[in-house]
Amino acid sequence: MTQISDILPPVEVEGNLSSGIRARFGKVLLVLAVVLLAVVVSMFAMQPAVAATPVPGSPLDAYDKQIPYDMGVHKIARLAAVISYVLMVTTVVLGIVLRMRYFQRNVNRGTVYGAHMTIALSALIFGALHGVTFAYQPVWDIDTASLLIPFTGGQQRIPVGLGVLGTELAITVGCSVWLQQRLGYRRWLKFHQLAYVAFGLIWLHIFTVHPEPRHVNLVAIGIAAGFLSCLLAFLIRALPSRSRLSQRSFPSDWGTR
Repeated sequence: MTQISDILPPVEVEGNLSSGIRARFGKVLLVLAVVLLAVVVSMFAMQPAVAATPVPGSPLDAYDKQIPYDMGVHKIARLAAVISYVLMVTTVVLGIVLRMRYFQRNVNRGTVYGAHMTIALSALIFGALHGVTFAYQPVWDIDTASLLIPFTGGQQRIPVGLGVLGTELAITVGCSVWLQQRLGYRRWLKFHQLAYVAFGLIWLHIFTVHPEPRHVNLVAIGIAAGFLSCLLAFLIRALPSRSRLSQRSFPSDWGTR
């Protein structure tokens, strides 16, 4: 005869599955809300497009103001920005992969961790190089203080400030690895997740500082592809399969009962 005790454990496990799924969906809704907020903020931060009005800080703007403009520095800044963005997207994806057990069974965790740290450092270096180059373009009116203190001085104060703030937050998150043992792994991990915020700020900087990413072209497709890759990887991590939830909910000795 079937006893009540034989029925209760599955009911409890089903409840654990439901609560786990609800918690995961809550995280996904939070991420989608942040994405929506980012889009709204970017729309407000955009300057209205006016015909025959050059983009602030562009070569045409410098020409109208009769200010020298170095095209060599411009190309270096653009190349550094592209490399930094690609490395940044790769860093975020590898960071998410580090937290997924599926990939840990196929790829050595130490290898992924080393690649994550190396690529993250390279992204910060190229990002800093991108920012420093604008100090050599007089039309931007950016000095050392503007490169260190967000939203101060220069052209396009809000978009530039987003980039400075995002880069500084990313540097802080990267340097926190030396405090991992003092903070404890779980506390450090929560702080390390601010890297997502840094990525969002830098993406807003890219999206608002120049109209090119807001039009259908190769650059816009690349920027959108990088953002969607990070979002997809996060959703896969935040919404594990039902089998993975079952492994967390069922004790290891249930199969022997």
